[in-house]
Amino acid sequence: MYLIRHLFNGKICLLGLPMCFAVLLFSTCTNTEDFANPLDPENLRTAGAPDGLTLFAGDKQVRVTWNDIGQTGIKGYRIYRRSTGGTDAEFQQIGSVDAPANEFTDTQNLENDRRDASGRLLAYEYRVTYVDVNGVETPDPTNPPTESEDPRRIWKTAFATPSVPPPAPTVTLGDPTDLTIKLFWEGYEFPYDFSIFRVYAALDTEDDKPLRFKLIAEPKRDKLYYFDHDFQVDGTRKVYRVAGVDEFGAEAITVITAAVPNLPPAPPKNVRVRYIPRSFLNAKYDAVISWIPNTEPDLAGYQLYTRDAAGKLLPRPAVGRKDRNFTIIGEDPNLVGQSLEFKKYFITAFDDTPGPDGRRDESALVEAKP
Repeated sequence: MYLIRHLFNGKICLLGLPMCFAVLLFSTCTNTEDFANPLDPENLRTAGAPDGLTLFAGDKQVRVTWNDIGQTGIKGYRIYRRSTGGTDAEFQQIGSVDAPANEFTDTQNLENDRRDASGRLLAYEYRVTYVDVNGVETPDPTNPPTESEDPRRIWKTAFATPSVPPPAPTVTLGDPTDLTIKLFWEGYEFPYDFSIFRVYAALDTEDDKPLRFKLIAEPKRDKLYYFDHDFQVDGTRKVYRVAGVDEFGAEAITVITAAVPNLPPAPPKNVRVRYIPRSFLNAKYDAVISWIPNTEPDLAGYQLYTRDAAGKLLPRPAVGRKDRNFTIIGEDPNLVGQSLEFKKYFITAFDDTPGPDGRRDESALVEAKP
């Protein structure tokens, strides 16, 4: 009989030799623990360090970002730096932030365009750890993963060289559009070493929590605008960073805050009505109204209307957002002079946010065509 420690839960099992090999084979083939949790110290890909480490250089500064996955139990993060070709060849802690912040800007004694004696560009190297609520730091900087480990765990680092960035874009907002924010930076003056634009965004929660910016676009130099359609409801506010970036990766940022306007959805398209007789004795009919459904995420439904003989608009049923047709049963035609005429039918789309006047936010009225 042999003792085996289960790879998943650490329990001790008493097994015979054949069963021992079976358990080991099963664990080897099915264990995804090495990669499932990036914050696991035994993860071969991250060694437990926060994933997604990315650097953005600037004028004597480097902005360090990483992925914060909202893991419970994380108290904060610590940032370490060393330089290539310099005297500070060992990693030293240069700062820390409280969770859920996922970035840190380093401005401590950084030099622009550092080069060695041969003219080769030198860089600063960064890595990040997390600290849990018990004060345990992972990876342990006093006992870091080594190249000789088997299997080898990788504590990823990233390199950046500060330099003077290109001019920051002058950003303006475009005309209001439903569930869209339009950013423009026309008239930008390009330096010789310009590379690309970057657009970052963070939800403006208006509380004390740090903003969590995410890179959402990298427009090329011939595209001096960006339209953000990633909204679910009117009134959502975002903070944007629009950066000009040079060939070294140095960026100059303009910050602007904007809110999605409280506008109604677009009116339905291709609205049609079919008149189906029900009884030739009393002239009643069914009105089958159809339309192409809207695609707005905040769409709540559709409102039907008719006009009476005097021209007054009368509300009829409201239908759901997924409907694309509705039948009004047993309609009476309007008496106009000495003749009977089918009623005219109309439809609007409305969203789930009241308008500025507190009433339901409806689109323009669209008449159903026979």
